[in-house]
Amino acid sequence: MKIAKNSFYNIAGYLIPGVLSIPILGFMARDLGVEKFGLFTIILAIVGYASIFDIGITRSVIREIAIYKRNKDEILKILSTSAVIVVTLGIIAGFLITIFNTKISGFLNVSKFVTKDFLDSLAIVAFSIPLYLLTQVWCSLLEGREEFLKLNIYKTFSSTMVVVFPALALLIESSLSYAVMGLLVARFLSLLLIKLYCRDFSSNFKFYNDVFKRLISFGGWVAVSNFISPIMSYFDRFILANKMGASMVGFYTAPSEAISRISMLPSAVARTIFPMLSSGEDDSGKIKITSYILVLLFVIPVGCFCAYFSYDIMRLWLGNEYALKSYIIFQILILGFVFNSIAQIPFASIQSNGKSKTTAILHLCELLPYLLLLYFLINKYGLIGAAWAWTIRMFVDLLILYIIDNYKR
Repeated sequence: MKIAKNSFYNIAGYLIPGVLSIPILGFMARDLGVEKFGLFTIILAIVGYASIFDIGITRSVIREIAIYKRNKDEILKILSTSAVIVVTLGIIAGFLITIFNTKISGFLNVSKFVTKDFLDSLAIVAFSIPLYLLTQVWCSLLEGREEFLKLNIYKTFSSTMVVVFPALALLIESSLSYAVMGLLVARFLSLLLIKLYCRDFSSNFKFYNDVFKRLISFGGWVAVSNFISPIMSYFDRFILANKMGASMVGFYTAPSEAISRISMLPSAVARTIFPMLSSGEDDSGKIKITSYILVLLFVIPVGCFCAYFSYDIMRLWLGNEYALKSYIIFQILILGFVFNSIAQIPFASIQSNGKSKTTAILHLCELLPYLLLLYFLINKYGLIGAAWAWTIRMFVDLLILYIIDNYKR
């Protein structure tokens, strides 16, 4: 079946770097120490948060290319306009990080012994944001055309570089800034690689106003979701650092990173069905049923296994210090992972129908209650409180998205 085949390609694209990341992150956590490793994961979050600066363009590109996939001239205009937008906004994002670097460091309660290393790292990561955003545009081309085999051959190499290069940099010098420099090199090489893969669609760096209007009509509301989603995904780390100090964040982000690694299958399924549902060429009901089955067959056994062996997983991966303080957090986040994995199916379904406004409004409504819950639970229960806040939000998100998707008509 098409979904299973394309989902397999998507999983394969994450499998090699996902497997590699397990020992490599373990090495980095031990080499950098708890505070620097926690800050490294926060820097990854900053790069992820930079997705707000594409104002929903990359998601729009997938949808537009799925619609115009037989019109090469239109595809070139879509790519050209999108590239102009994301590069411009990426440069602005990097500039803002550079200007406010000391305020970011102060908010995160970075210890004085690590401050210079962290500030140097922020300066480096500012350069990676335009590269990252531009790469996403070209990935959207392959995704919109449903060229998942080609896309995931690229992702295998790209994601492997993103995982391996920071660790290789630590072999030269054991510092946070060197790890981030490795990340920058990986992002640059990834951009060159995706351009090579998409050389048949080489476009000019030119802005087309009519294309921009189409992209923004859908992407505008996606941008709202893109602005809010990273806050709800990553703000737990920032509040923890602010309240408990950056030295404690690593105990939370370590199991959180583990969750992100095992989320590859549900993410693969969701990314597979989005262009299929957008094109309107397939039976949407059958696609969604198959997707739910694939996700449940993965998340239930994996969730049970990780929850039962959480202490052993943390100990073998990161050492006794992390295991003692992180295994309960891992158990709680696993539950949230199950909810979040299932929720990706109705989320993709709603957006594929052009209802990006619906998901954006949902995220707007969730934002304040989640931040208040997060703040309250962190103040009262610390690291465990943050894990419960995230998991509760995942359950609420799943419930509401499922209801909207099934009663949207």
